[in-house]
Amino acid sequence: MIRQLVVGVDGSENSLAAFGYGEYFAARLGCELKAVFVLDSRKTELPFIYVTGHFDYAFAHPYLTPDAELKNFYLRLKKDLNTFADSCLEACAGRCRAKGIPFIPLKREGLPSAVLSEESRSGDLLLIGQRGENARLPRTIAGSTTEDIARSSPRPLLLCPNSFRPPRKLLFPYDGSITAERALQFSLNMFSSFWRECVILLVGIERPEALIAEAELRYFKHHQVGYRTVMEKGSPVEAVLRVAEREGSDIILVGSHGAGKIKDYLLGSTTVHLIRKSPLPILIVY
Repeated sequence: MIRQLVVGVDGSENSLAAFGYGEYFAARLGCELKAVFVLDSRKTELPFIYVTGHFDYAFAHPYLTPDAELKNFYLRLKKDLNTFADSCLEACAGRCRAKGIPFIPLKREGLPSAVLSEESRSGDLLLIGQRGENARLPRTIAGSTTEDIARSSPRPLLLCPNSFRPPRKLLFPYDGSITAERALQFSLNMFSSFWRECVILLVGIERPEALIAEAELRYFKHHQVGYRTVMEKGSPVEAVLRVAEREGSDIILVGSHGAGKIKDYLLGSTTVHLIRKSPLPILIVY
């Protein structure tokens, strides 16, 4: 049972869309919603060379003493970011009050990926935008915070695009891996009431009956979720995106690693490329 959803907000369009997904799920599940605004310490702290005013003999590194104008700049920047964070969290609180959703606002300073991963431990699902403040930049060179979180999140993660639509049709690329099994279990145990239909996608599989056992298909019936099996050829990423558009899917469910992958800090390559290219929300289960 979902008790708490944790959403990372930074005022960007993507993060507010993620908050919209959090609202949608929290209102229907009757659970708590925690919004975390991280003041990025890379913006609020003085550059490393200005940290102190002496010579570090251990590393033979000279440190520079910042002048008053530079110090004041960073103080003003931190104050402005704090004011913006308070405003953003208050707007989120107002939306939750209007819908009767239990809400926890939290403002912290630090590295966003580390803080959000840490704060997600109190919840059952972490929601963030696929891209944040750098959304205007090309997808292939932006979203480093998102990918860091996707690699290190201790909880299932929902990556949200910059617009919300009710998630009713689930696309599930299935490869028989243990993380795919975990993804299926989590999505049906926690969110089965949301899925009108699940499309099970098999890419490059000649004999689907050898991969999907009848017991697994009964699992869908047990949770009263309709399903269809679709077979597709081509590269996994392009096949997923092609079928998602053709089927009118609302959300893509994936395991963090494919078959044969060793669980470490890196995600499976298919998941990484989906994070960068998908126009749909992606639910990643570890």
